[in-house]
Amino acid sequence: MIGIIIPSFRNCPLRIHLEPPSVIVILWMYYCYSPLEVLNVSSVVRAFLSINIEDQLLLSKIQNIQGTLDLTAAKMKIIKSEDIHFTLRFFGDTPLSRLNQIQACLDRIKIDPFEIEVAGIGSFPNNRRPRIIWIGVTKNASEILKLKNEIDSSLIEIGYQPEKKKYTPHATIARVRYVKDSKRINENLENLAEEVLGEMTVMRVKMMKSTLAPSGPIYECLWEIG
Repeated sequence: MIGIIIPSFRNCPLRIHLEPPSVIVILWMYYCYSPLEVLNVSSVVRAFLSINIEDQLLLSKIQNIQGTLDLTAAKMKIIKSEDIHFTLRFFGDTPLSRLNQIQACLDRIKIDPFEIEVAGIGSFPNNRRPRIIWIGVTKNASEILKLKNEIDSSLIEIGYQPEKKKYTPHATIARVRYVKDSKRINENLENLAEEVLGEMTVMRVKMMKSTLAPSGPIYECLWEIG
């Protein structure tokens, strides 16, 4: 355990005893945010922007696909249908005051509704050793990319730089803990690669709060744009 001293607004030092990983987090947050935001942990939330899948017929088809995943070839956690979404930007632990700035920045973005086709099952990093199993987008994937680029460009104004990693629209449907039979899971995923699940209309983007729990993350919508 390590004791660190953080100066307060009234020049009265605060001594906090923390385990080493926590020291790194506190120092990073103190560098990025104000002391009050750092010390008021309840004002910080784990946040991301997403396009949520809300069409019940489409969600039912996704559940059917999840049911065809070979659970004997790999140990995996199936994502609950109500939690399946297309992440556009992950912010991580962010003060609520910062999220208010993001909302004000993005509020001027107007989304003209467009249809996308949800199709194709894939994985990261590959089908023989998957860690993430996802569903993709075929029709109008370019519209999602355009929307993300508009969001990223707007966020530059408040200090967020565009993400360097190439963005591929996808929604996670399972997380693999370990592979038992790489040949069988590869065959399983290849057989699902061309599956067409259906269409949905994109009308809004939501800022989601993620609370980590033993049973998995709990999602809550904070606000939306569109």
